Amino acid sequence: MRLSTLLLALLLATPAPARAEGNPWVPFADGPDLVILHTNDTHAHLEPYDRKELRSVGGIARRATMIRQARKQFGDKLLVVDAGDTFQGTPVFNFFRGKADYEAMDAAGYEATTVGNHDLDEGLDNLKTQIKSRSMRLISSNLVDATTRKPVFGADWVVERGGNRIGIFGVIGEVSAWQSIARKHRKGLDVLPAAETARRKAQELRAKGCKTILMLSHSGFEEDQALAAAVPGIDLIIGGHSHTRVDHPKEVRCGTWTTLVAQAFQWGEYLGRIELDLAPDGHIQAHNGFLVPVAGDTPEAEDVATLVKGYTSRIEIAMGEVVGQAPQGLSTDGKYDRECGLGRWASDIVRQTTGAEIAFLNAGGLRASINPGPVHVGDIYQVFPFENTLVTLSMTGSQLRRLLGLVARREAGLLYMSGATALLGDGKVEEVLVGGKPLQDGRVYRVATIDYLAQANDKYTTFSEATQFKDQGILLRDAIIDWVRKHPKASEPQGIRLQVRSWPAKS
Repeated sequence: MRLSTLLLALLLATPAPARAEGNPWVPFADGPDLVILHTNDTHAHLEPYDRKELRSVGGIARRATMIRQARKQFGDKLLVVDAGDTFQGTPVFNFFRGKADYEAMDAAGYEATTVGNHDLDEGLDNLKTQIKSRSMRLISSNLVDATTRKPVFGADWVVERGGNRIGIFGVIGEVSAWQSIARKHRKGLDVLPAAETARRKAQELRAKGCKTILMLSHSGFEEDQALAAAVPGIDLIIGGHSHTRVDHPKEVRCGTWTTLVAQAFQWGEYLGRIELDLAPDGHIQAHNGFLVPVAGDTPEAEDVATLVKGYTSRIEIAMGEVVGQAPQGLSTDGKYDRECGLGRWASDIVRQTTGAEIAFLNAGGLRASINPGPVHVGDIYQVFPFENTLVTLSMTGSQLRRLLGLVARREAGLLYMSGATALLGDGKVEEVLVGGKPLQDGRVYRVATIDYLAQANDKYTTFSEATQFKDQGILLRDAIIDWVRKHPKASEPQGIRLQVRSWPAKS
């Protein structure tokens, strides 16, 4: 029996398995009172996928098998939830706009999810359409209509599990997640402060007789911990957005109160499992939490696999077309802290396609690496899933310096450049060269980027100062595909464009 099969069998068996060293298993005399299975940031990865050293991981049909086995074992003590960003990440979303994802989650046995920033990538109306016919609940307590100030989805859910009354609410983080949503998709919406919302909802749900409070959060692991340290009364936070692998729930103290904070990495590669021993008042008195690999030898639920295949088969011919070769691959390793080869390669393509002097792409827009070997159309869809168009605009040297200052101070994320180099150090822009010559503050430069950045999204506010904005009407993804067809050997450009001597100290 392979290791992953053995692990799955152990985790789903009645006896408690041994835990990792330093995190001992807590035995429950009568078994757990509540079992929660959870995922986050699945990003349209409905089918299994390969990643570097691991082959065939993930897949919602495998998760369906695991969920059904757990339901058979634990009955009404089981709760299955997700923490958002179900949409965007593979061609399945580009073609079906989330319908396939929510239908598959329903079939697999998910009961509730919350709104992630990418769930709004096709706008609020699309999200409402996709959830409308589903039995799974979409819970968001602080995403509100900008006029009425009322939640646009269900603000909470009260459910009985194993004789325990559970109160569930959801938040989207107002710092990173909310500001990552394109401005055009925020129109008519607003977000209430997560901590204030959490404090209020915990009190409201306690008043409704809920003894255990669960928060679904799409805020990021750091923000979730900060909220737990500031707001008592929440028993468990299941989070997403930062794609953090939290092997065991972290205990966070707020005075005498302890909140568990959990997250299950990304793309459905793991199924998080938390077993709770509850006191008569509903408070968690003991817990076991861990991540179960969704491994290649986990059997697929046939009905869910057939459902998914019904969608993917409609696009697999187009996605399977080979347009080039990447003998060494194109990596995104460390993309948020230092330049990666794929970012340099893609920014070069943007500059040369548009004829601009300088091109910029953001680290967050690079969604996957390209593995060594043939490059398929579907690979490029996974790297560049967003419907972003190329734009050109004019910026002065001083504006470009201020833009890079946002990166230097870490007020915005890393940018990938083509046609220019820069040296950053201790929160300052020390040197910028364009075409090998020093940046001139008073000169106007022709710049290329994507519409998302040009509209000053994701905290790149300086782009709003640019002039002569022109949308080229070409999707970034299509420009990349066309370039690879014409230049079929893809390799990482050498040389660092954005060199960071030192980042500023965290306050």
